[in-house]
This record gives sequence, structure tokens and C-alpha cells, in this order.
Amino acid sequence: MGGFFPSLPVRIPYSPGIQHWWDPFWWAFQIIVMAVLLLTFRKIAMSVDEDNAKQEIQPRVKKSQK
Repeated sequence: MGGFFPSLPVRIPYSPGIQHWWDPFWWAFQIIVMAVLLLTFRKIAMSVDEDNAKQEIQPRVKKSQK
């Protein structure tokens, strides 16, 4: 145990273990997936905010034109 990357505290008897590249690969994969998800949700949220701002401005403009 005691390594940089966390692992399950379960030892599997007679197991050769996993390759040393697997833990860093898994961490990198998770970081990339989470970054893509965060950027996607940010883009969606910003577009929703823009749509709400446009809807709030339009009634004000119509009222002032009357």
C-alpha cells in the first residue's frame, strides 16, 4: 500500500496484480472525462443563462415601446 495512487485495501491471493501503467492511466482518464463533463455543463449553463437574459430583456423593450 503506501503508494501515491490509492488502491483497494484488499489483497487477492495468487494474483499477479495489475500493470504499473494502469493506475496513472485510470487517473488521467478520469481527469479527462471529468474535465469534458464540467466544460459541457458549463457551456449548457451559460447558454441557458443567455436565453433567460434575452427573455427578461424582451418584455422590457416591448413595454417601453408602447
